[in-house]
Amino acid sequence: MEQDQTIALERLINTYGDQLYRLCVLILGDAHLAEDAVQDTLLKAWKGLNGYQGQASEKTWLTTIAVNVCRDYRRLNWFRRRADEETLLEQIPAPPTSEPQDDLILRAVLHLQPRYREPILLYYWQEYTIREIAQITGEKENTISTRLRRARKQLEEELKGVFDGTALERIP
Repeated sequence: MEQDQTIALERLINTYGDQLYRLCVLILGDAHLAEDAVQDTLLKAWKGLNGYQGQASEKTWLTTIAVNVCRDYRRLNWFRRRADEETLLEQIPAPPTSEPQDDLILRAVLHLQPRYREPILLYYWQEYTIREIAQITGEKENTISTRLRRARKQLEEELKGVFDGTALERIP
């Protein structure tokens, strides 16, 4: 049984590892903490493989674990958001099928408060629906919609004059 779990974990790492890392880097704003968060996420997934019922997709299940691990990290007393943006942006692996990243948009997203950053990342980068984001974060759908709307408004303000009104459509 443990061998089956190990094989399943290797498949999850190969399939979702880069996505989880990108998400954790962007939520935490620190590449080294993101590596730890991904390891903790995968450890929790490995321990919970027997209990995984398949009610949500594997990607949603792993994303939920990763978001919760990142939230736990942010709650710790020693956590300080002092990321070097240049290094951070260079360390984020690019999505496999996307166009080159626009660093200006990514920088603007990184400046959002975590409660606004998470829904933006999950909606635009991970391509989850509002309903799925609500499941992942444990928030109500209306809360997610409101946070997305407020985050878009903040991003449009910050990016005003740089892009036309479709700036958020360009987010990968």
